[in-house]
Amino acid sequence: MPKFRYIVVNKANKQLSGVVDAVDAIGAREELQALGFSIVSLEQAEEKAEEEQGVLFEFAGIDTHNKNVAGTIRGESRYEAFKRLMTEYELDIKYIVQANMKEEDKEKEKKAGIIDLMKLYQEEVKKMTNLFHEKKIKNIDRTFEKNKALVMRQVDFVLKKVNKALDQFSENINPQDKQTLIGFVNKILRLKNSTNLEYLKTTSKSLLQFIQTVEINVTKQELIEAKLDLYADTQEMISSIQKGKDFGVTEDFEDQLTRWRNNNISNKEKLSFSLKIQDFFVLQLLRIVHVDPELKEIKLELKKTNNQIKQFYGLFIKAADSGYRDGISQSLKKLKEKKKELTKRIRDFKSIYNKQLKEKGTLSSFEKALDIVNGLSGWLIFFYLAFYFFCEIVTTKQLTLFGNDTPTIFYIFQTGSLKYILPVVFMLHVAVSMKLNIFRKNFLSDFIIFPLFFICSLLVVFNF
Repeated sequence: MPKFRYIVVNKANKQLSGVVDAVDAIGAREELQALGFSIVSLEQAEEKAEEEQGVLFEFAGIDTHNKNVAGTIRGESRYEAFKRLMTEYELDIKYIVQANMKEEDKEKEKKAGIIDLMKLYQEEVKKMTNLFHEKKIKNIDRTFEKNKALVMRQVDFVLKKVNKALDQFSENINPQDKQTLIGFVNKILRLKNSTNLEYLKTTSKSLLQFIQTVEINVTKQELIEAKLDLYADTQEMISSIQKGKDFGVTEDFEDQLTRWRNNNISNKEKLSFSLKIQDFFVLQLLRIVHVDPELKEIKLELKKTNNQIKQFYGLFIKAADSGYRDGISQSLKKLKEKKKELTKRIRDFKSIYNKQLKEKGTLSSFEKALDIVNGLSGWLIFFYLAFYFFCEIVTTKQLTLFGNDTPTIFYIFQTGSLKYILPVVFMLHVAVSMKLNIFRKNFLSDFIIFPLFFICSLLVVFNF
């Protein structure tokens, strides 16, 4: 079949060149126009020039108008030809095989698809993205760069999960669904260098939602469990994309406070007064909520297990096949056993940890909170009394420091509400001090001191 060398312009106004096989020049022109190209020049290629173009490959794919396209392309390698079809021709490739292979070998290659080429392209795009960040980071807005990095991590995580699923369930997915998945992956790979982060996130989310609708026909128990894990993971990833969080990263309150300090305090040379005040209270909260790293790891695992149980219950309700339901039931049983074991580990750890704290004389989280309340209530009483005596001197001695009229702020203690505050704060300070200094190791004292403080406060408020 004659070869025709062409120069065309694609929809992005990029000039492309190559060789196309056709019966005649009219057929070559029609084939190029069907791909949406504007033809600049078209001429029959010489035999010698053809050989210089590289290896001839046959391909099939879908163009941007969802039309099936088949043809040949020359390239130095199968991967280079694939990459050119992806980037220049904007095709979602079904297969690409060497033209001079035996028919039976071609069929095997066609059946295998392009998953291996997609992985190579994904790695190349990732390297290009990293290089882009290294070169441009100084010229890009920091907020955008931070969001870009997060979205790139999310996208890489999604692609990794989808590639694993395509490998694991390659024989169990409907060919049409498999091709749709590959189309999604190709689209995301093309968008990775885009600045439209929202569109990239939306496309990734659409891919995950599609995975949840894909029928994966499996009968082996291990594959059923892997299928359930895939559905549960995709649900978690969708939630993470919506919340703008990294996948697999679960933050507790301590993590959120630490992240706030890293973002607002650690990287700044000078702090405003308001930030200093906020940082003071954050540090106090960190003292209270700090959890041993080992215990935190167990708690995060328990939280993840609880989420999986919740997701599996949802899958069980939606499942129509009895065999599939049996697989979900077995997985739920294992997850419940795991939850029971993790709960026991947390209980045992807390018991040992609290015992060690008592032996060392270290404050527990509850005692740290009481220590902070004790300090604050003591300072409140001090400032209350200091201001009270100052106001008494100003109002009774009629000092002329403020002219003829004394500011109303100095008469604040004559209002009805403040007479309740001092005794309540004072009783709180006494109760907490007694707990920390006298009954610290007495567990039963908690059920006497604090209820007594509450009752006395009510009596003050209603009978003073």
